[in-house]
Amino acid sequence: MSSQNADPKEALSTGSETQLFVDDAIISAKSGVVRTLHPAQKLERPVLLPDRPWEGGRVYIYGTVHYDAVAQQFRMWYLTRLGRGQQHRAPGLRERQGDMILYATSADGIHWEKPELGLHEFDGSRANNILIFDKHSPTVIVDETADPSERYKMAAWDWSRDQFGYWVAHSADGLVWNEYDVNPILMNSTETLETITVAHDRHAGEYFAFHRRWGDIGGFDRRLIAVCTSRNFLDWSEPELIIVSDEQDDAWAQDPEQRGEFYGMSGFVYGRQFLGFLPVFNVVRDMRGQEVGAEQSPWDGPIEAQLAHSRDGRRWERFADRSPIIPRGAPGSFDAGCILCSADRPIVHGDEVWHYYTAINTTHGGPMPPKTATIARAAWRLDGFVSLDAGHFGGVVETVPLNLPPGRLVVNADASKGSLAVELLSPAGEPLPGFTLGDCAPVRTDSVRRGVRWQNGERLPADRPLRLRFHLDSAQLYSFRVETAENE
Repeated sequence: MSSQNADPKEALSTGSETQLFVDDAIISAKSGVVRTLHPAQKLERPVLLPDRPWEGGRVYIYGTVHYDAVAQQFRMWYLTRLGRGQQHRAPGLRERQGDMILYATSADGIHWEKPELGLHEFDGSRANNILIFDKHSPTVIVDETADPSERYKMAAWDWSRDQFGYWVAHSADGLVWNEYDVNPILMNSTETLETITVAHDRHAGEYFAFHRRWGDIGGFDRRLIAVCTSRNFLDWSEPELIIVSDEQDDAWAQDPEQRGEFYGMSGFVYGRQFLGFLPVFNVVRDMRGQEVGAEQSPWDGPIEAQLAHSRDGRRWERFADRSPIIPRGAPGSFDAGCILCSADRPIVHGDEVWHYYTAINTTHGGPMPPKTATIARAAWRLDGFVSLDAGHFGGVVETVPLNLPPGRLVVNADASKGSLAVELLSPAGEPLPGFTLGDCAPVRTDSVRRGVRWQNGERLPADRPLRLRFHLDSAQLYSFRVETAENE
């Protein structure tokens, strides 16, 4: 393995954000390593159940979970679907699907409370946690730099108009919402379909609305994923398809009508890139036009979440082996049938990443009962979605030339059964004196944030572009970043 000559002017500026190894974008060469996907670790039971009369026997985290550091409290905006014919129980609710946005809080992210908000009446009482009627799939973005009246922004699907579309609103506290006067948004065709999540790329100054659309692929009308962008949350670009079904999605099918499609995508910014949790729906049966139960979907089949990734939010790839990042549970478990959808983004909590997902015990078209929709939590070690792994024969990973901020290099790696060392190179691939492989104190621990030390100390030379060359022996490398005075 050898470095290629590089123009220092073309060095990639990383900032101090986390650098993952989900793709090869920052890698110039590697040998002796394999890229490994790490499925989520899941709790044994859901964290939120449909145990209130207005929750209709099902709750979904089409929504957001946010940690309020000032209040030291987790906040959840989630969804229920009452079904049709419930207007007499909830004055102001329209016919449609009976969708309502609800609200919950938690001190630990596992045990949740449903506060009595007093905003809407249900069964003659306002003692409930109902926030908004006739909305679906809410994303809540907390913008600390915005005007206080717009600190919270929401985008959701809107059932309340005769013409369906998406809806945007703002709030000072996340509880009382005022809609913008541009609604509905993104209504330029009949292809638009319910689910939406929005990511705010603060570095680029853009919002990305990832939403579900119908499209003809391989002779089937399928659910696909599109994106629109905005700089002000109000004016949006034309939709652009970004993830569509291919032959590999249909490879499992036994009958002509069976197919693979997507139930939505939670796309979010992580470090200097985008990640996405993509619910892949294997449609085993399409019963449209046939008689099904009143609360039963005509589409049936299992759903589980795969990992997608992008460097710009527009060009997306799926992880190579397409194994699930959030797999379904064992037969008979609360999430045995579907990982239906998940929160718009995960939460970094201490040394872990937490992500809330909708768990269904049956396949998508299962009857209610026994079908139950609950909200559960998945977790990974910090940055722990994907690693580059080397065995006892060793492996090497070398980056492209990078413009790194002044500070110390911090790695997230499991080298407890071997070692990891880093040498610094010039853009042309020449080892820097004092920062060679022999100058590096090897890492021999399992740590999500371990500083790298050389003979010349811990601080990186800040006056030139650098390549990083990682040497792994029986070790797993998840990520690196530069710890500066600002992010220490």
